[in-house]
Amino acid sequence: MTTESHSQQDVVLEAVSITKRFGGAIAVDDVSLSVRRGEIHAVVGENGAGKSTLMRVMAGVIAQDVGEVRVSGRVLEKGAKESIDAGIALVHQELSLVPEMTVAENIMLGYAPTAIGFTKTKEMKSVAKAALDEIGVSVDLNERISRLSVALRQFVEIARAVARQPKVLILDEPTATLTPAETDYLLQMLQRLASNGMAIIYISHRIPEVFKICNTVTILRDGTRVAISAVADTTPESVVDQMVGRELKLGLQTRRQKKPGDTVLEARGIQAKGVNGIDLTVRSGEIVGLGGLVGAGRTELIRAIIGADNRSAGSVTITLDGHTTVITSYQSAVRNGVAYVPEERRTDGLALTMTVAENITLPNREELSRWGFQLRQRIADFAQKLADTVGLRPADTAREAGEYSGGNQQKIVLAKWLGRRPKLIVLDEPTRGVDVGAKAEIHRLVKKLADDGTAVLMVSSDLPELLELSDTIHVVRDGAITGTLVGDEADEKSVMSLAAGEKMVKS
Repeated sequence: MTTESHSQQDVVLEAVSITKRFGGAIAVDDVSLSVRRGEIHAVVGENGAGKSTLMRVMAGVIAQDVGEVRVSGRVLEKGAKESIDAGIALVHQELSLVPEMTVAENIMLGYAPTAIGFTKTKEMKSVAKAALDEIGVSVDLNERISRLSVALRQFVEIARAVARQPKVLILDEPTATLTPAETDYLLQMLQRLASNGMAIIYISHRIPEVFKICNTVTILRDGTRVAISAVADTTPESVVDQMVGRELKLGLQTRRQKKPGDTVLEARGIQAKGVNGIDLTVRSGEIVGLGGLVGAGRTELIRAIIGADNRSAGSVTITLDGHTTVITSYQSAVRNGVAYVPEERRTDGLALTMTVAENITLPNREELSRWGFQLRQRIADFAQKLADTVGLRPADTAREAGEYSGGNQQKIVLAKWLGRRPKLIVLDEPTRGVDVGAKAEIHRLVKKLADDGTAVLMVSSDLPELLELSDTIHVVRDGAITGTLVGDEADEKSVMSLAAGEKMVKS
C-alpha cells in the first residue's frame, strides 16, 4: 500500500477505547482499531478473545459501555440502524437467511422496494442481481435458500451485505464451512472488493488466509489488543504465539506410530440418503478419517452408521471383548459404547441454556444417580474432573454452556461423552470454528483417546487436520469411497485429487 493510502484521511471506520462488559465479565477491554479504504484488516485471536463482541459493537448490534465508534470521523450513536445507514455491513458467523424465501427476497430482506404496500418485484430482482454480479456469483434469483449448498448460502449472505453498498464489510469466519476451492474464490472476491475501495475487516482462525489477502492484522487476547502490525512485517508463527500467549507449533506433527488392535466397528453395504453402498471398518486405537468436499456424503454416512439417520440397506456391528452387537438405532449405538460429536454443536450437541455440569450429566445419568435420585456432589465432582480434562477455560461448571466461546463449547461436548468412556467416538468437523489453541488441545485429546485404545471415526474438511490425525483416510465423493490412503500415501494433493474425481498422478 502507498503512504498516501495510510493517511488518516483514508480511515473509514474507527473503534476508540471500546470496553464491553457482560455482567461481571469484561469481553472487550479498552480496544482501539481502525480500517482504511481499500484495506483488508484481519482481527484474530482465540475463541473468547473478544473478536465477535468488538465487531458487533462496531456494527451497532450491541452498545459499548465505554468508548466511541466513528465512521469517516463522525461519532455514531448506539444503534444498528445508524451503523447500517453509515455504511457498515456485518456478515455473522451464523448465517441468518430465511430458508423458505428466495435468493432475491433474502438479499433484499428489509430493503425491498415497494409501491402502495406491494413489493416491486422487478426492481428487487434487479438490485439483487447487481449485488450477485458484484461478488461474481451466479445463482437463480427465484431459488429457495433451503435448496442451496452451504457455500452458495454464504455467498448470498455476502451479497445481501454488498447490496447495501457499504463502506465497510465485516466478515466473521466466512470460510468455516467452505471447501478449499470455494475458499479460494471467496478470498479472490474480497480482494476485488477491496481493490474497488471497500474497507474489509476479516475475522478468521485460518492464519494462512490472513497472510494471503490481508494488509494489517490486529491480535486480541482475553479481550485486550496485544498487537497490531502490517502482515508483511510479521510471521504466522509470531501471530499464533501472540494469540495464545505461549509458543505453539504450526503445521503437521509427527504421525502416531501405534498399531491398531481388533475391529470395533464394521459397516457393510451402507445405503442411505446420499450414501451409495459403503463398507467401512475401524479398529481399536485407530483414527479413520473421512475426506472429501462438502456435500460428498460424509456426514450422511456417519449418521447412517450410528443410527442417527435411517439406513435403506446395510448392517453395522460393534465388537467389544469378543462380543458382537448389531446396531439398529442411535440408542443402541450409545448403549454399546458409541459417542457422537455432531457438526452443529450449538443445535445438536449442547443445551445452551443449561449449565456445563448439566450438559455433561445428560448422557451419564445412570452413573450419577442412586435409586433414581441424582447425587449433587458426585455430579459436581464428575463435571469438574471432565472440564479439567478437556481444558475448559474458565472451568466453571455452574456457568451456562451458551456463555462460552465456540472452542470451549466443543470441549464441553467432548467432555460429556468422555464421561461414558466410549469404545468408539465419531467426530464430525471436530474443530470447525475453533481457534488454533483449542484446536491443538482437541487434537491432543483425540490422539490420547486413540492411544488408550478408543476407535475414532472422524469427518474433517480441514486437510492439515485430516492428515495429522488419521491413520487411514477414506475419500468420499458422490456418496461412495473413491480411494483409501494409509500413512505416508496421504498428502493434500492425493486427497483432493480423489475428492475432485481427478486421476491421481504420482510425482
